[in-house]
Amino acid sequence: MGVNALEVDQLLELYRQGQRNFSNIDLSNAQLRSVTLIGIDLRGSTLNKADLSSANLIDANLTGANLIETNLRGALLRGGNFSDADLSWANLTWSNSSNTKFIRANLSVTNFSGANLIEADFTGSIMKGSNLRGTNLRGAILKNLRTCADTEFTGVRNLDDRTRLYLCTIASGTHPFTKNDSRQTLGCPI
Repeated sequence: MGVNALEVDQLLELYRQGQRNFSNIDLSNAQLRSVTLIGIDLRGSTLNKADLSSANLIDANLTGANLIETNLRGALLRGGNFSDADLSWANLTWSNSSNTKFIRANLSVTNFSGANLIEADFTGSIMKGSNLRGTNLRGAILKNLRTCADTEFTGVRNLDDRTRLYLCTIASGTHPFTKNDSRQTLGCPI
């Protein structure tokens, strides 16, 4: 399809007709609040500043997508793939991101507050200024992070001890908005 701007109505109609491959399209600033796009393929697409709040994106493929400042508040992202995506400054508060891949993703200043991150995979991701306040991290994979600086972990639930110890070895700094010390929010030994 190539990189092009696709009108929202056109995308929804093609999706309704059964098309799922919308890779490398430009949906910057698109208003897609509460849409159902289960299994959509948006690999390499640009969705900067798009509103996907409360959208159903279960099993969506957003590998390598640009989602800078994208609103995914309350979205269903379960089983999605955001590997190598840029989610910097994105809002994923209260999203259901269980079993979602964020492998090597840029999560700089990404807000996950209150999100369900059960069994989410963050291997190799950049967590600089990320907000994980009140998230459920049961079974989440947080290993080989490229950075874990200025990240907020206050009130995280179900973070296993081994992962907490690993994060304590790499966490540093204070969150840019809450001003909380990353290591203190993890309960790291002094």
